[in-house]
Amino acid sequence: MNGFEKIKSFGIFFGISLIIAGAVFLMFPSSVIKFLAVLTGLLLAAFGLFKAVSSLLRWNELNYRVLHMAVGILLVLSGIFIIINTEFTISALGVVIGIFAILQAFDRFSVASSRRQAGLNYKPTVIFGVVHLGFGIGMFYSAFGMISIIVSLIGVYLLVSGVMVALSTAYFFDF
Repeated sequence: MNGFEKIKSFGIFFGISLIIAGAVFLMFPSSVIKFLAVLTGLLLAAFGLFKAVSSLLRWNELNYRVLHMAVGILLVLSGIFIIINTEFTISALGVVIGIFAILQAFDRFSVASSRRQAGLNYKPTVIFGVVHLGFGIGMFYSAFGMISIIVSLIGVYLLVSGVMVALSTAYFFDF
């Protein structure tokens, strides 16, 4: 299997994974909320602990050692805060997914521009960029609204994004 086929297989796998994640978000929103809050908090706390221990082990080598240690401690505290405050976590997650969607939109627009200059079909890529942009704006708009709307929007976005990634990889060869 050459490099392109490996990338294509990964793109299709990634698309299918996004579709599955979207379906789970839509079918089990309250479970997803609790799971994401705990997972995000645990990951932040673990990373903070890693940063703190790493800065202690390299204390003499670091230029801004107090800053490195403070970042580690703040990450641990942030992780604990997120675990305790589930609603805040989901609102923040909506903003993060919104940023991801907007960045994906800019990526799609950039790819579309390159495809257009190369004389290739760029219209599906532009459409996918518009869809990403729409969901990104929607995530920001809903981030401070009802949590269930955010989880549903994330689920729909993941489903649509998965389909677009799979199509871009398998048929349009632009991912």
